[in-house]
Amino acid sequence: MKNDIGIRETAPFSVEILSDPENRQLLTLENSFLAEIGEEGLTGKKQERLAQAIRDGRIVFFIAKQGCRWVGMCSVSRCFSTFTCTNTGVFDDFYIEPAFRGKGIARLLTRAAFDWCEDHGLGSISVCCAPCDERMYQALGFETPLGKTFAKTI
Repeated sequence: MKNDIGIRETAPFSVEILSDPENRQLLTLENSFLAEIGEEGLTGKKQERLAQAIRDGRIVFFIAKQGCRWVGMCSVSRCFSTFTCTNTGVFDDFYIEPAFRGKGIARLLTRAAFDWCEDHGLGSISVCCAPCDERMYQALGFETPLGKTFAKTI
């Protein structure tokens, strides 16, 4: 069966945890994500730091696949919160290739991230998003508003 842009859809979608931080498909998805939100792609130095953070277990990537093709991703970074006095997760890098949107991949990715957080004893998972994305994240299960997030690049 072909979709509306001619991509053959025969295999179901699956989600797995990234095992190889050097996989070029990760960089392809990450750079597509960054381009979509108006950010510059990963430099060589940033690629090295990202790979090290993955190896150190500070960030975990969930990869959505159709067969061997990577079609989406999200990540969870661990941090300690004095609010809950436990580890918490930050949901980020949420991206699905445009041709594969609207097929349930977002729910598969977030469910995998939520399950992983629960399995690893994280007390909560939060996401920082633009106002235009709030309803989407609420529909995916992020139900508790925490106010506004501000950041300063250092």
